[in-house]
Amino acid sequence: MNTYEFIVGGILPYLAVLTFVVGMAYRFNVWFNTPQPARMTLFPAPQGSTAKAVLAEALLFPSLFKGDKLLWTASWVFHATLVLVFVGHVRVFTGLADSILLAAGMTPADIDRMSLTSGVAAGVVLFASATLLLARRLTSARVRQISGVGDFVALLLLLGILATGDLLRFGAHFDLAQTREWAWSLLSFSPVVPHNPTFLAHAFLALLLIAYIPFSKVLHFGGIFFSQSALRR
Repeated sequence: MNTYEFIVGGILPYLAVLTFVVGMAYRFNVWFNTPQPARMTLFPAPQGSTAKAVLAEALLFPSLFKGDKLLWTASWVFHATLVLVFVGHVRVFTGLADSILLAAGMTPADIDRMSLTSGVAAGVVLFASATLLLARRLTSARVRQISGVGDFVALLLLLGILATGDLLRFGAHFDLAQTREWAWSLLSFSPVVPHNPTFLAHAFLALLLIAYIPFSKVLHFGGIFFSQSALRR
């Protein structure tokens, strides 16, 4: 294991998780202790709306649909596919879903084919929708005015993660079992880092994004729990 592999695969995961946990704790503490001069919601929910209505806004973005259907399409597809990719990575890291799928009658070969097909499709769709969102920030004067450096940093990090992830699917022929071995070895504090430059680039960018989340607008997913329509204080 060379120095670069050790830093990316053996040190950065712990630093990224520590930064994420501490950063999230700080942000939640600030949210809990910030005085609320008026009833506010993260999403434009109607007056007197219930938690169910706010959750529907968070999941389906109906207000965005009314205002900008093209943006709604890219944004909803992006977020929905991102959830699927997250679930897929949980399966890769833990293998928990495999036992359920095997019990349902699927063979290991069936599971691998499903994973490959869905993974490739999700990677392509997610990259395309993220590119569209970035292009919108660059080409729309109105959106550029409300976009800061952090917005572009998050999108560029995500595009780098998606690009390297797609390379692992299409060209690098990376053994996913090595990812699971690496993840579990981190829990025992004895990292077994794969010798694959594309994987290490993918992991490096993903870990940077994880550490960056508490300090960026990516954290909007956590704000729903502080919506005054969903949380009575």
